[in-house]
Amino acid sequence: MTSKTPPQVKTLEGTINYEFKDKELALRALTHSSYGDGRRAMSDNERLEFLGDRVLGL
Repeated sequence: MTSKTPPQVKTLEGTINYEFKDKELALRALTHSSYGDGRRAMSDNERLEFLGDRVLGL
């Protein structure tokens, strides 16, 4: 994990007045799988979304 806060997360934290403990996880959770140009390996929320759907289905 990097120590630098991604600018998107920093902006969101300021807007909602909350500081995420794990900045990289927050960015991953907020990144849709369709984001990016397909040439870069991007972490996305697809696995987290699937887990959330399963939990809600219980």
